[in-house]
Amino acid sequence: FMDNVMMANKYINDNLNTVDKKYQPTYHAVSPIGWVNDPNGFSYYNDKIHLFFQFYPYKPNWGPMHWGHYTSTDFIKWELHPVALAPGEVYDKDLGAFSGSAVVKDGKHYLFYTGVADDLQQQCAAISEDGINYVKVNTNPVVTKEMLPDKYSKIDFRDPYVFLHAGIYYMILGTKKASFGNIVMFKSLDLLNWEFVGEVMNSDSPNNVNFYQLDGVYECPSFAYVDGVGILISSPQNLPTDKSNFENISSNIYIVGDFDFTSGKFTYDKFMDLDGGFDFYAAQTTKMPDGRVILIAWMQMWGREFVTSEDNWVGAFTLPRELSYRNGHLYQNPVREIYNYRTGKVSYNNIVIKENESLKLDNISGNTIELELTIKVNDSLKTGVKLFKGTTNETLVYYDKESSTVIIDRSKSGIVIKGEEENISTRSTDIYLIDGCFKLHIFLDISSVEVFINDGYKTLTANVYPKDDDLGIEFFSIGGSSIIKEIDKYSIIIK
Repeated sequence: FMDNVMMANKYINDNLNTVDKKYQPTYHAVSPIGWVNDPNGFSYYNDKIHLFFQFYPYKPNWGPMHWGHYTSTDFIKWELHPVALAPGEVYDKDLGAFSGSAVVKDGKHYLFYTGVADDLQQQCAAISEDGINYVKVNTNPVVTKEMLPDKYSKIDFRDPYVFLHAGIYYMILGTKKASFGNIVMFKSLDLLNWEFVGEVMNSDSPNNVNFYQLDGVYECPSFAYVDGVGILISSPQNLPTDKSNFENISSNIYIVGDFDFTSGKFTYDKFMDLDGGFDFYAAQTTKMPDGRVILIAWMQMWGREFVTSEDNWVGAFTLPRELSYRNGHLYQNPVREIYNYRTGKVSYNNIVIKENESLKLDNISGNTIELELTIKVNDSLKTGVKLFKGTTNETLVYYDKESSTVIIDRSKSGIVIKGEEENISTRSTDIYLIDGCFKLHIFLDISSVEVFINDGYKTLTANVYPKDDDLGIEFFSIGGSSIIKEIDKYSIIIK
């Protein structure tokens, strides 16, 4: 194992200069080289935020999984560390160390991951006392295929998320039962000796609105109490599309409810889209010492072309997001630390956008910026903003009155991103107007767009690949006029 870690680190150090960074975001965690997918082990240890990630350093495509490792003190600037885990043991020798989580116990940092070998997926642990060097425990796998009842799949049994509740450690995992997706729970007192508790998903009846005969796994489960309410997050594969929800081949959902920690059952009402955009998967949460629950996700999606593979990197992560729960809804907002990097504020108030006009405002442009604006819809049918605007390219974010949705349209964003879905052009999410207005809080970072709507009520995330001089921003209104009640623009500069 250590030889494979050293080999990976040598390769990374020797080849970092082969990465073309022209599309790399500047204030997001991003693949340093090769392939990156799910965030793993998102945690706080030794006064630092730790972000591990699925990593294949040798090529910009999926391969035997390693765990890459970043740390930060503010969620914005990330320091790259040596690879934490690499394949090599009998239990992870084939496809490596799949996704997982991290917890702190007795001053030590425990990583939990799925080891993949001989067509089996089993759960393993590694421990560090310095937050840099991780040693796999000699009792791996700590959750074996034999510990999973016969009716569950042994080859789809992955992504352990471990958390502490009332003095007991619980592990939730994605699997299949009778060929349909499910989640199971284990428990432990010491993190090394585990026992099966039960299955999490409680919709066994096809008559239940939440019974999905899921042709896939509820990947990357995560759990947190947000403002006292239980929030279970997962990434179900092939979830059926429901109007503007779950439009991607692989979705990311949250479910509000709570566990019966005796049976493992999670009592819940309905599935909710965690992000309505194109590029958002495998979201994971951690709790900070100040009490905030922070979420981060892979800013990419399966079943797509990966434009940057020719630049020798694939994969970045969303801005970390602060979660809050109110009025029966989970809200997401950008981590407040990003505001420390604001510069060059530009503001306007009460700007009329005439019918069928495309309006520019002086000093509002750029591709590493933050925009906060409130638009009064008036009699317009569609009104919003054109981002990354150039002579031929533009990315649209707008409110559509007929459907009461905010839509992101990347059909003319630059390089076309083809995918398995029928609709490769637009994503949308239902919203409501507040006093006839809607709010957009938008972050642009070279090749990414993150839209927080109505103070974080909904979000849309997308990658786009415009030209480097597609820096324009314009505001438009179709079928009637609208008003920009207020707008603030900042440049986000990382030094």
